[in-house]
Amino acid sequence: MPVRWLNLIDFVMLTLALYGVLSWARQARAMRLAFWIVGLYAGSLVARRFDLIITSWVLDAASIGLIVMLLIMFQPELRRAFLWLDRILRVSQGTSAALEHEMRALAEAAFAMARERVGALIVIVGGDPISELVENGVNVGAEISRGLVEAAFQKTSPVHDGALLVEAGRISRVNVILPLSHREDLPPQFGTRHRAAMGIAERSTATVIVASEERGEVTLMRGRTWQVISSETDLLKELQRLRNEREVSRADRVKGVLTHNLGLKLTAAALGAMIGVLSLFSSGNVIRTVSAGIELVNLPRGLDAVDYSTHTLQISLRGRSWLIDTADRDDLVARFDLRDAHEGVISLRPTEHELGLPPGVHLDNVAPPVFSVRIRKR
Repeated sequence: MPVRWLNLIDFVMLTLALYGVLSWARQARAMRLAFWIVGLYAGSLVARRFDLIITSWVLDAASIGLIVMLLIMFQPELRRAFLWLDRILRVSQGTSAALEHEMRALAEAAFAMARERVGALIVIVGGDPISELVENGVNVGAEISRGLVEAAFQKTSPVHDGALLVEAGRISRVNVILPLSHREDLPPQFGTRHRAAMGIAERSTATVIVASEERGEVTLMRGRTWQVISSETDLLKELQRLRNEREVSRADRVKGVLTHNLGLKLTAAALGAMIGVLSLFSSGNVIRTVSAGIELVNLPRGLDAVDYSTHTLQISLRGRSWLIDTADRDDLVARFDLRDAHEGVISLRPTEHELGLPPGVHLDNVAPPVFSVRIRKR
């Protein structure tokens, strides 16, 4: 079966859709359920390929049921995914003045909490998503302000123990649990909060601001490095510098998109190829050749039909295999209405009308295309 360029477009769109579903399922810890849905759909395609109509209906119904269960059980995760999509669509709307105002609010909040001996952990997400690296968290989706950041880390706040995530210029989540760093070369004064900050910094492109509760210091972490910042102005300059460094070229962006979550992308491509191949072989038309008899009806009284040039037609039917099977091929007959016939030799051409084919089944070829019969008086 030839593969057209339209099939390649279908494959790319299916792969992107599968990658989006699998990425969300991994973050929502619903990967097993997602694979069950894909597997049931693939099984339905295989069942249709072998004309197991009832089986394909059952598998389709089961996959739809799992999708409904997914929507009901994972409503918070779906809401988080839509919020993430909304933030992505609004990234280009931020101005330099707005970004500087947000960074200044973070810098002022960090030093205000350090002076008051309030511990804080602020994660500014970079180009790579970190959802698969962190746990828990409460969705916020609020504008960045100094008052809101300080309120999140007050001792009386129920979310003060975890980290605050900043994504696309907004506070996305609070009370987030970060992975700890296991490096042995960290300073001995670094406690759990600093090790959590280094854990996420060394695993991603995020920038982390840590306000120390014991020493009243503000530390900035990026990659595998850290530095103690002495003033709000210095912190603001560092944040601006790091933001400028993240403005990568178009080629680097394309490279990052292609290589991020490469294993999941390859899995989505493999599933897309499998479903695409099954669709090509299960949804296409087939051609089957069968024998059909000839029947002349409504012949005027006093006339007989004799000397048939053939008594059997070889009919090639085109359509879905299961539709062709609905036609009673053993009793397939071409019926010709001869109510206007007269004496002599007449030629008849079989068409779909004479064969009475069901909708969706078409006459592809007939041999012989024309046959003759002689009409005489009885």
